[in-house]
Amino acid sequence: MRRGDAPAAEAYLKAVGSRVRQERQRLGMSRRALAESSGVSERYLAELERGAGNASLLVLRKVAQALSLRVEDLASEPHYEEQNIAAE
Repeated sequence: MRRGDAPAAEAYLKAVGSRVRQERQRLGMSRRALAESSGVSERYLAELERGAGNASLLVLRKVAQALSLRVEDLASEPHYEEQNIAAE
């Protein structure tokens, strides 16, 4: 990764994590319920939702399936507004 890519990568991970949290909350799921449904630990999900981890595609696939979504729904490039929010 080039030096200038780090802020963009961080904003992207935060946007993905935010989408996971929003979808989980929209469904009224606790993090524990999502962990049980996806097979991903609660701790890992907490890191993912904070944008602190760099989730593999397989993890995103498990989470997306548990939320009845496609991986693309979670991992698509953030919109300009989301990038500004994540950068604040």
